[in-house]
Amino acid sequence: MENNNGNIVMFPKWKITLERVGLEALKEKRYKDAAEALEPLVEYDVASHDVLTGLLMSWIELGKYNEAEELCQEQMKEAIEQYYHYLHIYITILFQSNRYQEIVDLLDEVFESEEIPHQSRTQLWQMYEVSRKLMEDHKREKGNKLFSDFTEALETDDIHKQWQALEQLKKQEPDSHLNYFETMLGKESVHPIIKSSIIEWFRDSAVDHKVMLTKFGQQIEVIPADLTKLHSDYIIKQIQMRLGQIEQSNPTMYEMIDQLLYHYCYVRYPIFPNEEEVPALVEALKQLGHGYLQIPFKPNEGIADVEKYKEEIELCEHHYVLIVGE
Repeated sequence: MENNNGNIVMFPKWKITLERVGLEALKEKRYKDAAEALEPLVEYDVASHDVLTGLLMSWIELGKYNEAEELCQEQMKEAIEQYYHYLHIYITILFQSNRYQEIVDLLDEVFESEEIPHQSRTQLWQMYEVSRKLMEDHKREKGNKLFSDFTEALETDDIHKQWQALEQLKKQEPDSHLNYFETMLGKESVHPIIKSSIIEWFRDSAVDHKVMLTKFGQQIEVIPADLTKLHSDYIIKQIQMRLGQIEQSNPTMYEMIDQLLYHYCYVRYPIFPNEEEVPALVEALKQLGHGYLQIPFKPNEGIADVEKYKEEIELCEHHYVLIVGE
């Protein structure tokens, strides 16, 4: 049987039978039977609102979250008059999948609308509060696990695992472990790259009080929130500008030495090179770039300490690649 558009359609009696069998199975909590009866109605595009809701409930109970999510999203777009009904089901799907952050983000957008019916707003607010609390509990639990991983890696001197745990911790606010990580910044035994990562975390979290940092034999006070990001620092920009000719003539070499520069400065962060170090650093980078690519280069003998900076750059590169893995 076909409709006027040439598409295969469902016989009315078959449609009525599937609806009755499917909805009865749903009432009796035979979700697999219900889904099997109701799915053809959706496929043939003859599903009523009750059928769609019944199928969604069956899929959720069967753990078929992907199918339920896709159908629910379609209905939220198409059945505008039933939008909040399907939104409620969609949030249920996210909730069952432990996707609390997505619920909070979605409802933050929904609450900006002034057209939400009062009853729907009350229900959505309750779901929002529960999801937010569960999200915070989940974050706290995950944060405590990552903190434990970090301290364990510190005790076993596993710097790579310290880095991995810290990179995950940086997705959260440092408040609950702030004092501990401030202490780490002052310990000579903590690797400079780990300290760079901690300072970066504090900076991005707008920690606005002074912290004491011990690094490369120096002890300095910094306010993380006031620090610039590596790529935007004035000295780094100045060095890159002096290497501009190489960027034009040999982009491959420039990319390589620019990476060396970034890694070198990251290991030192937030102790940036000063103006007096710039000429030696530029010369060191040029010599390393030409040396790595085996391109003849006449060194500038009039600049002091170039060899020292070459050694420092290569040492920092070795540690960066070993720990960060880039």
